[in-house]
Amino acid sequence: MLRRRPRIVIRRSKLETAVLTARALFRTSRGIVRFSWRHRRPLAPLHAAITLGTLGAACGAAADGWKTALLLDASLAAGTTWWLRRRRLKDRPLRPRERAYALTSAGTAGALLLAMAARGGIAPPMPGLLLIWLLAAGIPWWWHHRIRDVDGALGEEIELWEQRVAHDRGALTGSWLTNLVGRQDGNGIGALINLPPGELTTEQAVAATGRIASAFGVPPSSVVIEATAEGANNQAELAVYKRNPLQAVHPWPGPQLLDHVAGIAPIGVYPDGGHALYRFWRPGSGPVHDLIAGTTDAGKSRLLDQLLAYERHSPLMVSWVIDPQRGQSLPDWQDAVDWFADSVTEGKKLLKAAQREMYRRNKLLARMEWVDEKGRLRRGKASFTPTEELPLLCLTIEEAHAVLADPQNVKIVEDLAKMARKCGIKLRLVTQVPLLAQLGNSMTLRDMVAAGNVVVLRTANRLSGQVAFNGTIPADPHALPREFPDGSSSSGLGYSLGPQARSSVMRTHFVEDPFEWATTGETTTLCAEGIATAGTDYVTWRQRRDEAWGTPEPADEPAAVSLDKNGDAADADVDELAPVVPADDSAKSAICTYLAGRDQARTGVIAHDLDIPLPTVSQSLRRLAAEGRVTRVRHGIWATADTDAAERDDAAA
Repeated sequence: MLRRRPRIVIRRSKLETAVLTARALFRTSRGIVRFSWRHRRPLAPLHAAITLGTLGAACGAAADGWKTALLLDASLAAGTTWWLRRRRLKDRPLRPRERAYALTSAGTAGALLLAMAARGGIAPPMPGLLLIWLLAAGIPWWWHHRIRDVDGALGEEIELWEQRVAHDRGALTGSWLTNLVGRQDGNGIGALINLPPGELTTEQAVAATGRIASAFGVPPSSVVIEATAEGANNQAELAVYKRNPLQAVHPWPGPQLLDHVAGIAPIGVYPDGGHALYRFWRPGSGPVHDLIAGTTDAGKSRLLDQLLAYERHSPLMVSWVIDPQRGQSLPDWQDAVDWFADSVTEGKKLLKAAQREMYRRNKLLARMEWVDEKGRLRRGKASFTPTEELPLLCLTIEEAHAVLADPQNVKIVEDLAKMARKCGIKLRLVTQVPLLAQLGNSMTLRDMVAAGNVVVLRTANRLSGQVAFNGTIPADPHALPREFPDGSSSSGLGYSLGPQARSSVMRTHFVEDPFEWATTGETTTLCAEGIATAGTDYVTWRQRRDEAWGTPEPADEPAAVSLDKNGDAADADVDELAPVVPADDSAKSAICTYLAGRDQARTGVIAHDLDIPLPTVSQSLRRLAAEGRVTRVRHGIWATADTDAAERDDAAA
């Protein structure tokens, strides 16, 4: 026979029962309050009806409740008037229908409150009238705040913005979205953020990118907030991407993108497809210095590949490079630039030569005669625009902290940063951390280079971006991802400050084969006067490098340059200069004879076939072109001029 399990009865005291009941009521009421607050916008008409009924019951129970009702009606009228005026002052006026709805709802609510006070509270027919008021005020309200489609994109974004961003404790309290459109490729939305005038600014909107990304549930790199084209400080452009467009690699199209008139070239792309522009020089002003920063594997060397390729394939720029890592940072460019210093010691020689070239150009430009736009003959030029006769000298210092650890180098680089721009020498500092300790503790140097192009790729700390941009754009390179969600590299992601000041993240172009660009085109060199000024260190740098590598010396030994007692190049007139070969006429005659048997030839091919150093061939071709004996077909390609003209020149000689 089965025995029944004894029934357990828990007996509680009256006090315990009361405590448990109170706790249950508290939890229930707290849940109701939280639910009401979380959905306060759609439940606003219901809240208003409950408040109105409560006040009506209280006024009806009082002896002179109608007086209290009149006072509350006056307060309601004053509050409604103030609210409408405030919206108008903040450039957020209501449309006529919305204004009529607000006035009608407030007026009927006041009349209903006064009626309830006069009839003694919630007594028939007051409940029915209150319900009619709730439906009359609530239906238009719920229809206005419904979830709707906006140009093909779900209006849920607007509701999400209001609930998670624009609320009282949100990232941008009181803001609202307009012009919401969906991207044609379906990869996100674009909108205009309207900020409360006098309360929030565009800079604060940009700084809230992380919180807004959290509201939309996407990575920070998939949200772009930046100033509008008009620059209004109470608005900002918003773009939210489902998949970051910068996750795809964008190959570099080639050096033909360089604008030789404006001195501007694209170096990357923005998420909206726009170009990230970089300025080599400003016409009528001079070159623009650079500061490039980024942590390990951020993409600095690949960006330098692109910039050096632009320089090599332009006849208006000469490239000098210092790579203290023995050329490992930029291996493809060791023989593709005019001077490549692969150590700090060699870099000091390069810097001294650049300083001498600066003073030579200062002297040349100060005495240059020219005719202005009014036809007046003037002497001295205070600015610089590159030409083939006087090209821009671009000095790149990779791993700048190693070079600037020498105080003497710091002094030279400071002089170049302050004085070389007017005479056409561009300084480019590349470092991992743009702090003073990494730039020779020189505030002057950092300020001078940060006033030009500033490119900051992903950094290892928040301070780097703030220091480099100096508050110009509110960007945080530290927040950039190390990898994309699919595991691909984020190398090249960063922020750029140059001809543009966009606060949007960009990604630099990817140079797929730097060696191809380093071995095509022609290396632009200094003119004869510049070669003489740079001295023996300049013309023998390859020989020193090959000796250090333990390889045989090249067959073509550069000719000596006359030096003074200090080791600097002695001054010489143009007609007396023969810095590379003993006799200039012999080189010109050999080149003319070589070209006479061919339709055209490249500068490098001529130098190789005639066994003449490349700088000598380049200078001789320029002089022959000035004499009319050869013509430039295009950059780096030459052909003999008209035969009769050449014969006349020979006869005259």
